[in-house]
Amino acid sequence: MHRKVDQFIGSIQLAIPLLSIIGVVLIGATFLETQVGSETVQQEIYKSPWFGSLMFLLAVNLGVSALNRYPWRSLRKMGFALTHLGLIVLIAGSAAVIHLSVEGMLLLRTDSGPNQIIRLGGDRLEVATPDGNVDRKNIFVKANGTVRPRKFGSLALLRYSENSIESVSFTSRGPVRNPALELSLKSARMGQSLDLWLAAAPVGYEKQSLGPASLELMVVDSEAELLALLEPPSSNSRPLDQSQDYFRAIVGPEGKLFYTANSSTGFLSGGLEIGSTVSPGWADFQITLSKYIEDAQLHRQVVPVDNPGFEGVPALLVQGPDGTTQWLPWGQGTTIATDARQIYAAFGPALLDLPFAIALEDFIIERNEGSDAVAMWTSKIRIIEGDRSISKDVWMNHPARYHGWKISQASWNPGDLQQSTLQVKREPLWADIIIWSGSLLVISGITVMFYGRAIAKIMQELVRFAVTPPGVQTPG
Repeated sequence: MHRKVDQFIGSIQLAIPLLSIIGVVLIGATFLETQVGSETVQQEIYKSPWFGSLMFLLAVNLGVSALNRYPWRSLRKMGFALTHLGLIVLIAGSAAVIHLSVEGMLLLRTDSGPNQIIRLGGDRLEVATPDGNVDRKNIFVKANGTVRPRKFGSLALLRYSENSIESVSFTSRGPVRNPALELSLKSARMGQSLDLWLAAAPVGYEKQSLGPASLELMVVDSEAELLALLEPPSSNSRPLDQSQDYFRAIVGPEGKLFYTANSSTGFLSGGLEIGSTVSPGWADFQITLSKYIEDAQLHRQVVPVDNPGFEGVPALLVQGPDGTTQWLPWGQGTTIATDARQIYAAFGPALLDLPFAIALEDFIIERNEGSDAVAMWTSKIRIIEGDRSISKDVWMNHPARYHGWKISQASWNPGDLQQSTLQVKREPLWADIIIWSGSLLVISGITVMFYGRAIAKIMQELVRFAVTPPGVQTPG
């Protein structure tokens, strides 16, 4: 029974279906890469457990097949064993390259300085806790929006949205006094409706632009300053430029609200209450005070958008240990408030600092003689590491190498010849040695298996010729 199992594992009946499946997968991966990109193919196929299992099973098949023919007394069996050993070594070396190599893109410009940050495939999640611990993890987003890994630290990674929009609002119970107003602007003639917030803090929310007009929130501490603001523009005592169209909400010393408005129709001022409406004179626009919060704090909420035509910001939905869910917009840090503590998380590109910097000195386009067709493009780069600097040329199928890193020409921008994109890749040296060794073993095995007898016969003739020169007869 054991013998039959060994014979099946090392049989050609198992090898042919395995090779057929692997061949179909590789052909499909080649076509799929043109549609979804190399990173998706790498993660979904080449780095997947099922593809690794197929390759491992093939290696086992090759190894058992060679062992079943032991002892390897004939040259053909020796060549067979060497070829199979070489294929196993090639599989091992390729797996090391796939799983351990580092590859990224580097964008350079002739009018910018050196750059040493490459953009890796996929995205990265950083999680920091109040005690100062920071953990980083590369994540991969599948086509259906699921994320791998599903959990990182104390956060569960629920799903991904390609488009999201960030809505900003203010809530009460802030730690300090911070007046904030929500205003509703409507124009029946233009069919427009807009809700926006004005707040004393943070910086940037105290004033909003609306075309040629502006809306502003001001906080005053004295009655004299309040009266000066409420005076019409003709008064010499007005402290601010009132020549443009504007609407100003003013918080008085006792927290009462007032407003001033200026337009081509004139100047308005008065008291302001929740629900009251002001017509500032901008066409038929009406401004209504919807909310007033004295101790406001900023609250950002990211909302996914399912409209395919909407170009929003990618976002990642995570869940804290207490069940709190939060969308993390791409490229922005977000604080997640849980029952036990606050967690700072950032979802963005996966980046890597190179041990050296690269500067683009020139980008040269060579065209075919007599036409505008591009024949070749070359990036002249300078590699900088400490006080050392070295210049190299990179063009298609002619990479530059530096300390184990391979720098290749990836793409260029026909509309901007000051820009070039390079691919920077590093593979473990021992993995390259394994691949070369496997290749030599395969070539040696095939040579011994098919040409071993002929080579042995030639060697015997050479030895006989060396021992017995021409014209000398051997005894007997």
